[in-house]
Amino acid sequence: MLDSLRATKGGLLTWIFLGAIIVVFVISFGPGSFSKGGAGCGGTPAYAARVNGAVIPARDFEEQAERLAQFFAQFGQDVTGPAAVEIRKRAMDNVIERALVVQEAKRRGLVVTDAEISAEVRRMPQFQENGEFRFDVYEELVKRSYGSPAKFEALLREQLLYDRMVAALDETVKVSDGEVKAAWKAGADKVSVAFVQFPLAAAQTEVKPSDADVKAFADDQGKQIEAFYKANPDRFDQKKKARVRRIVARVAPGASPADDAAAKAKIEAAQARVKKGDDFGKVAKEVSEDLDTKDRGGEVGFVAEGTFDEAFAKAALALDKGQVSDPVRTPAGWMLIQSEEVVPAKQVPLEAARLDIARELLSRERAQKLVHEKAEAALEAARKGKSLAEQFPKTDEGKKKQVKLGATSIVADETPAFAAGTQFLPKIGPAPELAADALAAKAGDVLPKVYDTPAGPVVAVVKVRERPDDAAFAAQRETFATQLRRQKEAAARVAWLQTLRDGARIEENRALLGGAVAQAE
Repeated sequence: MLDSLRATKGGLLTWIFLGAIIVVFVISFGPGSFSKGGAGCGGTPAYAARVNGAVIPARDFEEQAERLAQFFAQFGQDVTGPAAVEIRKRAMDNVIERALVVQEAKRRGLVVTDAEISAEVRRMPQFQENGEFRFDVYEELVKRSYGSPAKFEALLREQLLYDRMVAALDETVKVSDGEVKAAWKAGADKVSVAFVQFPLAAAQTEVKPSDADVKAFADDQGKQIEAFYKANPDRFDQKKKARVRRIVARVAPGASPADDAAAKAKIEAAQARVKKGDDFGKVAKEVSEDLDTKDRGGEVGFVAEGTFDEAFAKAALALDKGQVSDPVRTPAGWMLIQSEEVVPAKQVPLEAARLDIARELLSRERAQKLVHEKAEAALEAARKGKSLAEQFPKTDEGKKKQVKLGATSIVADETPAFAAGTQFLPKIGPAPELAADALAAKAGDVLPKVYDTPAGPVVAVVKVRERPDDAAFAAQRETFATQLRRQKEAAARVAWLQTLRDGARIEENRALLGGAVAQAE
């Protein structure tokens, strides 16, 4: 224990502390976040992985997977189906990599003393009032979230070991003047292009295959249709999902029966308020201990099988629209769940989907042919001296009329300047071949071909060509040196982690990953 911290007590609790610790322990490095559920709850397997004999608890993995899913959901990303499996794979990698780094730090003799732990905690502004450290804030929050200060201090010691080990690795990275100059030249070697893109989606609204054409395509392209069906299971075999809110009372790892009962009582009190007519979202904002959803009134987003932890998903999917659950015990603690929307499972057999798939594939095939014909014609006209702006004006002026594809206007545009190595071109999308050809050309050159992109084919002309000016290097040297160092540090970390993995004994509990990953085992 950190006896020196106990010398100053008093003050008010602040939940800002929770947010700070979550950033330190979750977003950057994975496990070790606040208020993780007790071991063995809700049927969770006993371990997530074994790394060189050391056990990573399943609760660490589940907490990391849940937080990653919530993070992506906040930005509108799908966190169900195959995406949920990928998130859980990333969570497993996170907890394993953290364990490997901490083990390597200990093997190399790195240590964090009690005095360093004490100093680190005292520096946290969340524990200070008028510049003075307040121990009671520290003690009560870590007891609530971890069960005891000793458990928190052990995790903080691990975190500091992790940071120290990564910092030691970063110090091995060297950046020479020659590398900086080369990086600067690559960044200063820029080009911009005038272009026109023929959107495939717009063309698909213009081509309309007849029923007879669709049937003939379906009869002739059975294998292609079947392959499309198998490659898009989420479209034809959709699992039940529900959009839910939740109120959470956290239970620390290894919490006593009394602490568990107190958390359950808190959820039962929330349930009673909702039954009396209080708005669920209002109650969640007032009492929930889930920092990721509290401010949104407990809004989680859509939950499906394989998303979040099993106990939470099972309870959420058992609810009808508008229904509120009884208190639910999950690895994270006790929860109250409200269902806002239920999307039932839907399975469409191949035979029923055959003609719809055939129409989609045939429309795409004809649309691709149409846009390529238009792009080739535009390229030929540009070679003969007619600019893209003349061919595809932005507005109707005099004899110049906008070109339409379906209901979409096709107009010439220009990219901002981009440098060597650019794969994703602004306003165009992924087009590495176009970028390479543009950097090899000079201003005014019509690029030699039609370039395919996911959105549709592109014709381009070099607009501006900027070459490196050695006189400007001195003023920009430090900026490029910093950028290059960060890039090399990131690459060194990736390679080093792979080396640690290659030399380690790692056993993953693949059943936790869900979906096709577990089935393949």
